[in-house]
Amino acid sequence: MPRALVVLPLVALAGAGIGLALAGAAWAALASAALVGLLAAVVVPFGGGGLSRRSALRQRVEELAGERARVERLLDDLPLAVVLFTEGGLAYANPAARAIFPAGEPGTAPRDLLGGDGLADAVLEAAETGRTVEVDVTLGARDLRARASQTAAGEVALVVSDLTESRRLDAIRRAFVTNASHELKTPVAGIQALADSLTLAVDRDPERARRMLDRLRTEAVRLAQLVRDLLDLARLEEATAQRARRVDVSDVVRSQVERLGGLVEERDVAVGLDLPEGASVIVVPSDLRLIVGNLLENAVLYNRAGGRVDVSVRRDGGAVTMEVTDTGIGIPAADQDRVFERFYRVDKGRSRAAGGTGLGLSLVRHAAERHGGRVTLRSAAGRGSTFTVVLPVEGSPPDPA
Repeated sequence: MPRALVVLPLVALAGAGIGLALAGAAWAALASAALVGLLAAVVVPFGGGGLSRRSALRQRVEELAGERARVERLLDDLPLAVVLFTEGGLAYANPAARAIFPAGEPGTAPRDLLGGDGLADAVLEAAETGRTVEVDVTLGARDLRARASQTAAGEVALVVSDLTESRRLDAIRRAFVTNASHELKTPVAGIQALADSLTLAVDRDPERARRMLDRLRTEAVRLAQLVRDLLDLARLEEATAQRARRVDVSDVVRSQVERLGGLVEERDVAVGLDLPEGASVIVVPSDLRLIVGNLLENAVLYNRAGGRVDVSVRRDGGAVTMEVTDTGIGIPAADQDRVFERFYRVDKGRSRAAGGTGLGLSLVRHAAERHGGRVTLRSAAGRGSTFTVVLPVEGSPPDPA
């Protein structure tokens, strides 16, 4: 065995731009061979026997052990999957790799470990040609990008990136941009058309002009609400820390009911409150106002004339529970799993007529979950809905993810 085997070879990690000495499970299988290389590398330079030779040998072994431990820690912490193949098969796989290829045992052949989806072909091609091979494959539900390259000692290192989550997020972002553009286009187009017509009608037909002004104001309010919701969504997702403090949930409910007083009167809806004292949580205040305000406004907007909205707050051990119940139109069972999605509307025409943007319930869920809470729904079409929000009393750090 060549003396170079004393230290495992460097592997070029894709995307990382650094060389890493590989070590791990292969050490157990290569221990005796490594010892031979070690003796060849250390004993020969030092010549005859004596304490100096044993001391130097011991120091060299300790250095190698320390290097191995450092490399193992580094590789184990990498988010990329790193796999090393020798002529004898699998020599090393870090934890990220074992999560993707759990059946790997030392000595496993590339095709047995990686399957026939292109990964094994990349490893074999890199071994035969010495070239770096890159490939994108789908393995089960995972989207993977892999790079196979040959090391200086002839092994093949395979570095795999799991792109599944990033591609899912990209798809969500694309859908969001498309939906947001569509939602913004509608009121903007309405405002533009009304402004053009108003220019012609203001002198010729003042009564018609006044009606157009009312519609123009409605579209402007709708556009402003959509912009506010988009800004709230951006605030909830931003990584910047926002200050949380203890807030009384009952006080926030009272203030939001007062804010919506005009809408409550206009819709002829009665509001009942069951608000105890001392039901407080640690939360970003604007998040709690968003949760309460959206649920109350929806309960009023989608209610029937002469209907009722009941809001209750209670302390349940380490959590505070708020329930908002209405006697409105309800939500069909088929739509209940989707009402928390962005821009989803059960009745698109009614929602737009009521001034809804399709973001309210998505914001409620996002705000609750980033404080360690949850929101659930019970509803039946034509019989009203109950939204339940549970927030931990001591809160949790806002999580923008």
